[in-house]
Amino acid sequence: MRKQDMERIVQGYYDALEEGRILGRKCTRCGHIEFPPYLACNECGCLDTEWTELNGMRGKVTQALPTVGAFGDPEFRQLNGDYLAIGIQIPHIDDFCSSLLHVDTDRYEEFCKKVEETDVYVKPLIIQDEDTKVVVWELEDEEFKKMPDMAALAAARKAWEEAKAAEAAGQVSSQAQGDQAASGGSAGDDIDVATDPIAQTVIHCAADGYGVDESELTMATDIREDLSNESMKMIVMISEIEEELDVTIEIQEASNLNTLADFVNKVKEKM
Repeated sequence: MRKQDMERIVQGYYDALEEGRILGRKCTRCGHIEFPPYLACNECGCLDTEWTELNGMRGKVTQALPTVGAFGDPEFRQLNGDYLAIGIQIPHIDDFCSSLLHVDTDRYEEFCKKVEETDVYVKPLIIQDEDTKVVVWELEDEEFKKMPDMAALAAARKAWEEAKAAEAAGQVSSQAQGDQAASGGSAGDDIDVATDPIAQTVIHCAADGYGVDESELTMATDIREDLSNESMKMIVMISEIEEELDVTIEIQEASNLNTLADFVNKVKEKM
């Protein structure tokens, strides 16, 4: 694939979600599927991949994690109800982690036992999350399902949207800074790694989590575009950052961070 032929993979993926379509990238050489979509095939390295529809896919749960610490997001729970973080296995797709909604979290131990003893399957579900739609999962069978109070969730979302609108109105300068970074601004140019211990720690944790040499990383390194789109590697990096710097970065927050400079700034904000 020539450089001029490369597509805007992330934009194409989210545009499709707005239409109710779930897409992955299928390798034309080996048939491996990248989901979430990534330009190159992580199985054979081929750059020739094409869009493939995944709405009808079903996944097998490999593990379940309680939504606390690195796996918890109170705001996400408030807007969507209780959930679990699960590992998912799908043929021809690398294992990945996601959120399981509409599940009885009070029966967590029972659910984990069921996952260990038999095959538990889930299906994808598109929901609205902040400014875009995302893919989460729900159980195929009814045994551990528990639907939330939809009226209460709707009221919580309305209150959240109003609070966000008020916050945005009072933080115009912060929004402008974020727009600059999103449009290719030089975020991280003012971070001197040689004298910034937080930046040094983030680079160390990123190198360890993604299995690369620290010398290959800079503040401009994009963890998804330059390293890997595997969510578990990002989780390992986040866990090490939390342990080293005594902060908590929620997975939902991390999904909005791209470069290592973004993570450094988020840590400083938390501290």
